[in-house]
Formats: sequence, C-alpha cells, structure tokens
Amino acid sequence: MPFEPYITRPRQSLVKKLTRLNQFVLSGAMVLSFLLIASVLWLMARERQAAAAELAGIQLANNIGAMLVFNDAAAEHEINLLTSQRDMSQLVVWNQQGEEFVRARHMPNAAAHTAKDVYQPTTTLQRSYDLLQIQLYIPVVVHDKFEGVIFYQERLQQLLGWFLQGLAVLSVVMSAVFLLASRLLIRIQKHALHPLVELADVAEQVALQRDYGLRAKLYADDEIGRLTLRFNELLKRTQIWQSELNDKLSQEQQHGEALKELAQRDSLTGLANRHYFEQLIQQMVQHSVQTNSLSALVFIDLDNFKFVNDNFGHDAGDAVLIEIARRISGVIRSNDSLCRLGGDEFALLVPELNKVADVTLLCQRILQESQKPLLVQGHVMPVGLSIGIACCPTDASNAALLLQYADSAMYQAKRAGKNDFKFYSNA
Repeated sequence: MPFEPYITRPRQSLVKKLTRLNQFVLSGAMVLSFLLIASVLWLMARERQAAAAELAGIQLANNIGAMLVFNDAAAEHEINLLTSQRDMSQLVVWNQQGEEFVRARHMPNAAAHTAKDVYQPTTTLQRSYDLLQIQLYIPVVVHDKFEGVIFYQERLQQLLGWFLQGLAVLSVVMSAVFLLASRLLIRIQKHALHPLVELADVAEQVALQRDYGLRAKLYADDEIGRLTLRFNELLKRTQIWQSELNDKLSQEQQHGEALKELAQRDSLTGLANRHYFEQLIQQMVQHSVQTNSLSALVFIDLDNFKFVNDNFGHDAGDAVLIEIARRISGVIRSNDSLCRLGGDEFALLVPELNKVADVTLLCQRILQESQKPLLVQGHVMPVGLSIGIACCPTDASNAALLLQYADSAMYQAKRAGKNDFKFYSNA
C-alpha cells in the first residue's frame, strides 16, 4: 500500500495509558483489600463479642444454678443485672422439664425481641447467628447434673456502629494512600519511561523531517537502552544508504542527461541532430498554427563540399562543417535553432517572425559570413551555401510539407547558380 504521511491520527501518551491502567489495577486491589479487611475485622469483632456473650452467659448459669434447683425468685435479679450491662433482645431460663423458670421482661436498651424462643434441652453450649444477633443456648449444670437451659439473644447494632466508624476511618486512610501511591506511580513511570518517550520523539522527527542524522540519547544499559542502540545503528545505516543512494541517483541523472545530450546533439558540430530537429520543427509548426504567428524553416546545403572531401580529405571536410556551423550560429537570434541533418545539410528553425523580410535579412547575413575566406590546413576552401526557405503557416501547416518545400527551394537556389537563397514558390 502507498506510504502515508505520519501523524494522521491524534497522538496518544504511553505514560497516561499506563497510569490509567495501573490506577485501575491499584484501585481494584485496594477495594478488594478493603473488602477483605472489613470482612475479617467484622468476623473478628463479632467473634469477640460472641465470646464475651458466652462468658457472660456461663457466668449467669453459674449464678442461677442453685436458684433454679430451689426455684428461688432471686434469679430475676441476676437476669435484670445482666440485661442492664449488655445489649440483649431476649433472655429466657427453662428448667429441666422445659418449663419457663424466668424471663427478662424489660430490656433497658431496646424493646424485647418478638421472635418466639424454643426450648432445646442441650448439655453443650450452642451458638448461632440471626442477622445482627447472637443466639446462645447455655446449659445450667449443678454438680454435673443438668438442671435447665438459658436462651440468650444479644444484638450487634452497637458493634456494627463502631465497626462502620472504623471502616470510615479506614476508607479515608486508604483513599489518602491511593492518592499518594498514584502520584508516586506517575512520577516513577515518567522517570522510567522518559528514555522510551524521547526515543519515540526522535523517531517522529526522523519520519517528519527525513533527517537520518538524528540520534537518540542513551540513558542506561537496560532493554530500552539496547533498543536505543539498535535504533541509532539503524539510523546510521540508513543515513549511509541514503547518502550512497543520492550519490548514485545523482550520477545516474548526470549520466542520463549526458546520454540525452548525446542523443540530441551532433557529435561533430555540437548542433541539434536530425532526431532532435524533428521534435523542434513539430513544436514550432504546432505553435505557429495555434497562435497564427509566422515562422520559417531555412534549409542550408554546402556547395562544393564533395570537392573538399575528395581533394583535401575528410578531416578538412569536418573542419569546414565545424567552421560553417560556428559562423551561422554567430549571426542567428537566441531563439533560433540551428540543426545538422547529416552530411553537409543544415536546417535553421526561425520562430515568431514579424514579417518575411526578417528572414531575408537573416539569410543575407548568413551568406555574408559564409563568403569570408575559410582556411583549412593553409588552403582556402571553395565552399558556399545554397539556402531554401519555406514559411509556416503560409506555405505549409505541417512539418513534413514544410521540410519538403524548403528542400525544394534550396534546389532552386542551386539551379540559379548557388551561393544564394530562394523562397518556396508554387511556380
């Protein structure tokens, strides 16, 4: 898939994400710890109160044992004394026949429990819990003889009030511990993750700026430190690879431009060759037709060039071509294009003319330059120029016809005596 620029999405903080996750785990652990501690404390407090209730019940059984045997009414005083000291909701004493011996009628801390008590002839102490109440069946034994049972029911509301107050204090303490631990955790995480955050920032800068010379700072020899080392090595290798690639691309570009220049230029004269000429004439004709502007193709052929080659050699002929190209280039305009079509044939593209007379003046200057003595190897070369001219779009509106008409005009100049120029004419 194609490369997409960086930062297409909102940036997210690893420190914040880890902090939220750790706070969630920490809060969950503290809530669970709070519930476990509260449960254990409640069970321990309830167990302690139940043990105290058992001790009080056993003490009562010892005190009223003889009274139960002799059916002494003073047992009611003992019962009332106990109920004034403890938060009871029910207290009943039965004899061994299951008959009620005495019952606490008035509870000082609360109304009497309305639940129906059930006689259970037991010789062992029995304990049970009914919501927020402790229920005890305590046997009354005198000289190893079972004489009756005490049913003892004590409330836990007061204990629950104290317990809830303790839980409130504990919750405040744990909340303060949680806030302190969260702040400390954030600072520790920022310190621990700072190298990784800085490494991510460097990676982001590299992605945005394409600057592979950047390096991440190494803080410690740990996992993040080893990651930083490998990241810096990767940047270094990428920087070297990029430099080598840029050099190679630059060399290939220069080589390509040189090849392009060779493909478009004549190796002897340095002028545009025939291949490039075909592109230039197409552009000139197209522009001339679209803008209805005047342009001209000047076809130039050397006179007596074969004589020079046959009598003075090909080196002399090459020297003549180079000198003629130099002289023509020296008199044409900057936007004119001189091309060598091959052999002793040249073509001059003259775009954006004001009038036909401008071409006439140009050809006259070319002939004047060519008629100056041309010395090669100490000999004057007997060469001249025959020039044919065809205009666009007046003579032709396509490149092929324009070239054909200019060539035809050039032969008219040769037949007229050479060293002259002619315009194309239908006649």
